Amino acid sequence: MPTFIGLDLAWTSHRESGICWFEGESAADLRCTRLEAAVCNTERLADELAAIEGPLVVTIDAPLLYTPERWTEREVARRFGRYKASPHQAHHAVRQGYTAGIDLGQALAERGFVLDPAPLLRGELGRYAVEVFPHTVHVRLFGLSERLPYKPKGGRSVAFRREVMRQYQCHLRKVLEREAPAVLDSEKVRRVLAPDAAAAAKGAALKRLDDTLDGLTCALSAWLLWREPDRWETLGDLNGYIVAPRAPEERAPLA
Repeated sequence: MPTFIGLDLAWTSHRESGICWFEGESAADLRCTRLEAAVCNTERLADELAAIEGPLVVTIDAPLLYTPERWTEREVARRFGRYKASPHQAHHAVRQGYTAGIDLGQALAERGFVLDPAPLLRGELGRYAVEVFPHTVHVRLFGLSERLPYKPKGGRSVAFRREVMRQYQCHLRKVLEREAPAVLDSEKVRRVLAPDAAAAAKGAALKRLDDTLDGLTCALSAWLLWREPDRWETLGDLNGYIVAPRAPEERAPLA
């Protein structure tokens, strides 16, 4: 049975990451079997992923491949800047010593995972780990004119972030109803998407909800990449890339 895993990976190993696992063959039987925010040790996480049998797509919000020639952030900013959806620069993160994604990518490659998204986008079954950026997924899947500003930046108040998080929950619920309705049978998913979860959250709980929703977004991306690979594209190359949904006008029509 195929497995689809989303990781909103913290850039340092002592912080919590959002983790979400889906299993299933079709939208009717896809199930969420794990959803949480937890601290991840790179080697243990890589071993855990490698132990899963069968086809596997892991989508990770963190740089996986990196060389000094990486240029994907510039391309994402060019394509998504109008939506205010530009990623952090991997070059800056590496200079600061934030290499959790790169370390995990290397560990997964050593365990037989393919980090090149090209075969996945051709519809070839396998065991893949690819980089995604949730804001590009939100813009495309939610049909946004601007990214959702739920991150703790620019002096945003808790009340403001709660409201944007509530919007995030609503958008995500609608996409799941359309693309993977059985996932909503999970009590953990229902709890994370409940309006009360955002309304009551503050401090660490608000950050944990942020991470968990991003992990859920990444797992949904893994599922959709496997189901409809022609609706995604690679921005960048093997110096470093992000896989993002194509704009609706760029997608091939469904057969």
